[in-house]
Amino acid sequence: MRKNYLQYLWMIFLFLLLCSLLIWGIIFVPKVDDKIKIFGIVAVIMAAFTSVLTVTINNRKAKEREYDLHVLKEKQKVYNHFYNTLFVLFSKDKKNKDGLSNRAISEMTQFKQGLMNWGSENLIKEFIKYDSSLVPGREPFEVLIDGDKFLKELRKEMGFNDSKDLSLMSIILDNNARNVLLNKKQ
Repeated sequence: MRKNYLQYLWMIFLFLLLCSLLIWGIIFVPKVDDKIKIFGIVAVIMAAFTSVLTVTINNRKAKEREYDLHVLKEKQKVYNHFYNTLFVLFSKDKKNKDGLSNRAISEMTQFKQGLMNWGSENLIKEFIKYDSSLVPGREPFEVLIDGDKFLKELRKEMGFNDSKDLSLMSIILDNNARNVLLNKKQ
């Protein structure tokens, strides 16, 4: 942050210096040839200043893009743990097996750890809401609808904008369950 203040201070100083040089050249220099030389000097300084400023801005933007890409990659790793857990649970459910495997527990723990570091406030709230909805005896399709909301929030974190009509959970379900889910949502 301090660099920015120094940079802005330097730009203001340079701008004032160039303005004062122009004013001095216009008002106090009597010869036209000298005025042209002063305007030439100001033009050269402004060109140099503009090129340095352009390079500085481009470097800053490149660093921001690099940082955003790094954060996105880290988020992808974290969210992958959730997807792994989700698919393990659904595959166990299709095989009529109960309980969580050690792998699913480990994946969910890693997801929660990563969520604390990389998740936005909205995503954390949506996860808590989804996690709280996973109570025994609750209608399975209500859980799927809540899971769908959470998956959409995950995708929003990744930069996707999904419509309300898209049901991400329907990817996992078979055709009959998919139709029931879509009917329950409406």
